[in-house]
Amino acid sequence: MTSRVEQAAPEGGSTGRALAFVYVGYAFRYLYLLILVPFYGRVLGAAEYGRVLAAMSLYQIVWMLGEYGFAPVGARDAASTRDPAALSALYGRHVAGRLVTGLPALLVGIGGTFLSPLLREHPIFGILATLNGLVAAFNLGWFYQGMLRFRTSVLLEMFGFALNLPLVLLLVHGPSDGWRVLGSLLFSSVACTLTAHAIAWKSIERPRLRYAEGTALVRESTALFAHKGLILLMASSSTYLISLFASAAQVGYYGAAERLVSAALSLMNPANQVLVGTVARHISSRDSEDRAYAMMRTGFWTLSALGAAMLTGTVLLSGTLVRLILGEGFMPSVPILRILALMFPFAAIDQVITGYVLIPLRLDRVVTRVSFQSALTTVAMLLILGHAFGGAGVAWARTLGAVVMAISLIHALQSRQLLRRIFSA
Repeated sequence: MTSRVEQAAPEGGSTGRALAFVYVGYAFRYLYLLILVPFYGRVLGAAEYGRVLAAMSLYQIVWMLGEYGFAPVGARDAASTRDPAALSALYGRHVAGRLVTGLPALLVGIGGTFLSPLLREHPIFGILATLNGLVAAFNLGWFYQGMLRFRTSVLLEMFGFALNLPLVLLLVHGPSDGWRVLGSLLFSSVACTLTAHAIAWKSIERPRLRYAEGTALVRESTALFAHKGLILLMASSSTYLISLFASAAQVGYYGAAERLVSAALSLMNPANQVLVGTVARHISSRDSEDRAYAMMRTGFWTLSALGAAMLTGTVLLSGTLVRLILGEGFMPSVPILRILALMFPFAAIDQVITGYVLIPLRLDRVVTRVSFQSALTTVAMLLILGHAFGGAGVAWARTLGAVVMAISLIHALQSRQLLRRIFSA
């Protein structure tokens, strides 16, 4: 039992060291993207890459439905305990919850495949996207983040990259091989997820899967699921929505720009991995409460500055970046990329307030209400502007949605006197 407690303990080091290690992992992710994104653009072409991106967007939707907001809840709960029995019960509860939500996610994936004209023409794209989403829902990133085992989480992700990259380079040769991109991702995801669960079993007692616990977790996570689902609707699913009424090439132009923006936004994810669990742990104790608020303040200023820097860099360098990364054939993506870049500072504010303040403080319903109000405006704009102006219209809808949400979240903090608490010396 003693060894299991030791394995369940944090991997050690300060928050700064943890952030540094996670960002090293993200450096490898960017190296991976710098190889694959130009490869896709030049080998697949705009039309086939557009079909791949529409399938990847469906994959994100299935992932969201299968995971159902469990990840932040699990990371928060895992950060509050180090007892092997409690961790085992938590693990079993989350696996059971994903088994409950897996069937609806599967049905949505199948329906989404035949609803989109691009995917309906080649159903293998939608089928592989659905399977990828279901596997991704069972990833254990939340478990290792909550236990502050960031090194394990990063190494598992790098293991997945190491499997996927050579498979893609060996199997994808031309414009008809887009489905092989999704097949390679599925293979690496299965291997990485099974490895993650095998490692987790070494630090916990034998878990039990109970249907009642799974359904209870679904009820408890509904508030955060609503928040996550609405945010995803305003983000990753936008490429899929365009596939409902645009050509494959148009989807490719928007999807390529959205892909670059998502890669830039992921610069904020390492801080999210480290700080959500760390803030949740500090806020749960009166002795470390002040430290939690100091971390919230630091996160706000740091990520806001990062968002502003990313906006400036994208506006100045977007043409050069698209030409170098994707080639001349994707230059129509440049105006869309510049529009999407406007949301960087506001997306940073959204992430800080929801991930580092409201969720650790267990104000899940506030997050849901604000997300719902912001999403109503964004969805209406997505449908109206997207249908009228294509990719540029969808880009403006996403950007304005991020602005509306940032304003609403700041108002929520002000009304609860949290702004003064966070920014007091």
